[in-house]
Amino acid sequence: MMSKNISELMPTSRSVELILACGGRSRRMGGENKLLSLISGKPCIYRACEPFSEFDEIKRIIISAPEELFETYKSALSGIEKPILFVNSGETRQQSVANAVRAATEEIIMIHDGARPLISHEEIRASLDDAFRFGSSIVSAPMTETIRYSDGESSYSPDRSKYYLIKTPQSFSRRLYLYALENATGDYTDDAQLLDSVGIAPHLTMGSRNNIKITVSEDLKMAEGLIGSSTRIGHGYDVHKLVSGRKLILGGVEIPYELGLLGHSDADVTTHALMDSLLGAAALGDIGKLFPDTDDRYKGADSIELLKEVCRVLRSNGFEIVNTDITVIAQKPKLSPYILSMRETLANAMGIDIGCVSVKATTEEGLGFTGTGEGIAAHAVSLIKG
Repeated sequence: MMSKNISELMPTSRSVELILACGGRSRRMGGENKLLSLISGKPCIYRACEPFSEFDEIKRIIISAPEELFETYKSALSGIEKPILFVNSGETRQQSVANAVRAATEEIIMIHDGARPLISHEEIRASLDDAFRFGSSIVSAPMTETIRYSDGESSYSPDRSKYYLIKTPQSFSRRLYLYALENATGDYTDDAQLLDSVGIAPHLTMGSRNNIKITVSEDLKMAEGLIGSSTRIGHGYDVHKLVSGRKLILGGVEIPYELGLLGHSDADVTTHALMDSLLGAAALGDIGKLFPDTDDRYKGADSIELLKEVCRVLRSNGFEIVNTDITVIAQKPKLSPYILSMRETLANAMGIDIGCVSVKATTEEGLGFTGTGEGIAAHAVSLIKG
């Protein structure tokens, strides 16, 4: 049916907009919104979008989604630095994508499923290059398993070498896609089918079988396994001087003693070492950077509340806490009666099981400033994943 000269519809530059199709209702996920499901600490929609944001050619991201989810998805995409435009999705996938395409202005559009969190930089680059060269690019993967056709009467196994698994992104000259939309006679579940319907054979770009779509809950487990998670270790150390007229607070627990620790906040040396170990593991600086002692907001601050903020920062950067091990160094007072309370308080603040929090206490046999009772020190080692 193609009557227009396709050369007139080819892109004239490599300027791109990403269209993220997020109009689905997750009906096969038991009501759970799969785009918000965490995969190794990050929402599925964030993982689907993040790799595209690293390409200079991509000028803007257009999210096609139900209007009532705009703010939810905007929050989930916090940290994506590209400009983001939200458009209302339609009743079908084709209508949803069409709404986004009509809002686009760049020469090339890359259409990607918000439920495909494992897209690689290599696939994005190849699809973009092919869309510029051929006007279209359908990321696909060769069929490697035996397939079988059956219509109830006849049954046979076709030659799988001629079959491909169709994935996204599917990338097009925007003008070519608009031409197909204007001339299509049906409503299609796939953008390649839309081009087929107007007599345009889209170019196939080879991609990875790992580029799976999250459809059922088992797919989340598969995605977790394919992404894996890197583990990172951080060390923290802190020391404060013992003085009269101050409360002694360690691990969020007030401990009866004639002296307390001197500091801008409550000087909870145990919690301070823990926070530095967590921030260090994530390479996010230290508590001096996050809570400077020149800021009066933190004067006398409850270190447990600061710990909660550190954990929020970690999780917003895609990290989860695995476990932590803390050693408090103090000649006096005897800390063993308070260890369990410290573990409980710290575990509750971090939102992890108490079995993942170890607190130990030791003396230095009268040696050094801790041994002479001049101060208390703490070391912490934390393991995080992300």
